[in-house]
Formats: sequence, structure tokens, C-alpha cells
Amino acid sequence: MALTAKQRNKLPNSAFAYPSQRKYPVPTKAQAAKAGISPSQNLRLHANARARAAQSGTMGSKSHVTAVSNKRVANMGKAGKTRHK
Repeated sequence: MALTAKQRNKLPNSAFAYPSQRKYPVPTKAQAAKAGISPSQNLRLHANARARAAQSGTMGSKSHVTAVSNKRVANMGKAGKTRHK
């Protein structure tokens, strides 16, 4: 499911790979939850942003969007987990 206009408008500028242009939404786990975006939808957003950058962007934008997305996806798994002994 794609982002609705309401969900996209709730995201802060920092949730985008290009904040000044609000292009390629790649929200963190907290930003997504605040905007009403489910965790599975958030992961699809990241994949979609990488694919769109690869299709229509330059090589620099593709690598930038991929780097931002990978960093945020890696941090999603770490937040909120507890260590079991």
C-alpha cells in the first residue's frame, strides 16, 4: 500500500532522503509510527525509494538514497530489542 497524502504530510522533512525537496520518503521507525505507517509498510517504503531512485535518478541520487535507507533499516532492528541471557 502506498502512502496516503495524509501520512506523507505528517512526516517531518528529516524523514526524506532529500529533505528540502521532500523526495524519497525513508522514515525511521519512530517517524513512521507517529505518521500512522505500519512497520511492514515502512520497509516497503524503503524498497520503493531505492527502486525509484535507481529508475529515474542519477547514480549519485541512487547511492545517496540507498545509503540513507540502509542506515535507517539497520537501526530499525536494534531499537526496542532486549538482550536475553
